[in-house]
Amino acid sequence: MKALKGLVKIKKLLILLLSAAVLCSCSKELEYPDTPPEQTSATEDSEKEIEQETILIVPEQTRQDYDMYEPADFVVAEEEYSESYQLEFNTDAYSYTEGLYGFNGTGFICLSSGDNATISVTVPSSQHYKIGLRICSTGSKTAVITGAKNKIDNSGNEVLDGGDTWGAVYVDESVIFDYFYLDSVYLNKGENNITLKVLSGIAYFDDITIESSSTVTELAYAISNSCINKNSTDMTKSVKKYLADVYGNKVITGQFCSSGTNTEINAIYMDTGRYSAMRCADLGIFTEYYPDSDKNNPDEINTAAQWWNDGGLVNYTWYWYAPTDDDSHIFTELTDFRLKDAVTTSDVASLDPETLSLYEQTGKISSDCYDIIRDIDLVSAQLKLLAAQDIPVIFRPLPEAGNGWYWWGTDSESYLWLYNLIYERMTNYHQLNNLIWVWDGEAADFYPGDERVDIVGMDMYSDSDISGNTRMLDALKYTIKTKACALTECGTIPNPDKIARDNALWLWFALWKGDYIINADGSINYSHCSHKQLDYAYNNELFITLDELPDFTRY
Repeated sequence: MKALKGLVKIKKLLILLLSAAVLCSCSKELEYPDTPPEQTSATEDSEKEIEQETILIVPEQTRQDYDMYEPADFVVAEEEYSESYQLEFNTDAYSYTEGLYGFNGTGFICLSSGDNATISVTVPSSQHYKIGLRICSTGSKTAVITGAKNKIDNSGNEVLDGGDTWGAVYVDESVIFDYFYLDSVYLNKGENNITLKVLSGIAYFDDITIESSSTVTELAYAISNSCINKNSTDMTKSVKKYLADVYGNKVITGQFCSSGTNTEINAIYMDTGRYSAMRCADLGIFTEYYPDSDKNNPDEINTAAQWWNDGGLVNYTWYWYAPTDDDSHIFTELTDFRLKDAVTTSDVASLDPETLSLYEQTGKISSDCYDIIRDIDLVSAQLKLLAAQDIPVIFRPLPEAGNGWYWWGTDSESYLWLYNLIYERMTNYHQLNNLIWVWDGEAADFYPGDERVDIVGMDMYSDSDISGNTRMLDALKYTIKTKACALTECGTIPNPDKIARDNALWLWFALWKGDYIINADGSINYSHCSHKQLDYAYNNELFITLDELPDFTRY
C-alpha cells in the first residue's frame, strides 16, 4: 500500500511538470471528442479486481491536471413582461365548455396521464420567467418542458422528443381552478414551445401565464462558515470553512461508490483524467437488518479513510433498512415497520444500552424504539473509526423523507423525532464532533430547524440538460438563516453552462452509483452520462476535482 501511494505521488509530480502548456479558453461552441477513449474488454479475473478496488488507480499514461473548458456565456437581459394565453385557443387539445365552472375565456382543456399539449409563446428577451398554470384536477402531476418537439417513432406513434424538463406542478384533488407556479424557467428571446405533459392523474387547464422573473440571487450564497455543533473538531471546522468559501463560486464534484471500493471514481478518471473531489457512500450497510452481500463490508471505512488521506472529501448518506427482522426494507410499502410506533416522549438520546434495555423490559419504550437506537449506535461505531483519525464526514441521514417513499418519511412529526434523536445521540452521547450535518427532507414540514442543519440537500433525477435552479429555489425557502444547498443525488452529470447561466451554483453534486455510471466490468456506462458530458464537466473551470482541493490541515 505504501509503495502504491508513493507511485501516486510520483504520478502527481509528473502531471504537474507536464501541465505547463497554456490552453486557450473555450467559447460556447465546443469541439467535443466524437467517441470516448478506447476501453479493452475485461476478463473474468479483471472484473473481480475492479469490484474490489479500494485505492486510486495508477494509469499507464499521465493525464491533465488542468481545466480545458470554461462555462459558455448566455444572454440574460431582464425585462418586465407578463402575458396570459387561453389554452383552448392556443393548443391542439380538445376544448371543453361544460362540466366545470369558474374558468376564463370560452373553455378549458383536459389532459390525462401520458397526454401532452404544446403552446407557442413569444417573449421579448432571453431571461428567466415564472410560468403559472390555472388548473383544477383529480390529483395530478404535470411536467413543464421547453423546446420539445413531436415526432413519429418506429411504430408510427406520435411521441414527444427532446426538450428540457424544468420541473413538475403538483395539484391535489380540487373542483376550483387555481394558479400553480413553476419559477425561474429560462426562455430565449422570441418564440418558445412550452409543453405540458401530465405524468399522473387528470388535469383540467384553463390558461397559462408567462411573467418575467429571476433566478437564484447572489445573496443566497452569503452563508456562515461555522458548524452547528459548537464542539466540532478543528479539522471539521476547516472543511466547513472551505465549503462556505467555495459556495457561490464553484461546484465540487462528487460520486457515489459501491461499498468498499473506488470503482466508480476510477472509471471516471479513466474517462476524463480527473478524480471526483468527494467520495460518497452509504452507511446503511452497517445496520442490523441490511440484507445484501456487502453488509458490514470491512473495506468501506478503510477506503473512506484512505480517500481522505489522498486529499479527498468524505461524504456518507444513510439509507436505513428498517430495524426489524420482519420484512425489513427502506421502502414504506415493502416493510411493516412503522416509525410512529417507536416514538416516545422519554428522553432516550443520552441513555446507555443497559438503561435502554431496562426501559424496554418495563414498557417505558417500545421494542421498535430500542431497535432504532441500536442501529444508531451501530452506525455511530463506524463513524467513530473516522473520528479517531480526525476525518470530517459530510453526513446525510434519512434522505428524501418528504417524498413519502421511505419508512422514515410517513409523517413529519415522527420524522422530526427521529432526526433529532439521531443528532442528539451522535453529537452528545457518542460525541461525534467530526460530522457536518446535511438535511435532505425535501418538504418544509420535515425541516428540523436551522440549529440542526449545516447544509440543505436536494435530489434530482432527470435526463434533461438543466441546472436544477428551480429545485435550489425550493431548498432556499426551507430555512430562516441562509444555508448552503447541495445537489446531494443526481442521475446525470450537471451541465456547467446551465449552472452558470441560471446561477445555480450547488455546493456539490453527487452522481448515483452502479449502472448510473459504470457497467458490470467497471467501465463507464454512457446511458446516463455521455463521454462528452463527463469530459466537459470534469475538465471545466467551474467544477472542482480532487487535484484542486486544498490541504485541509493548513486551511
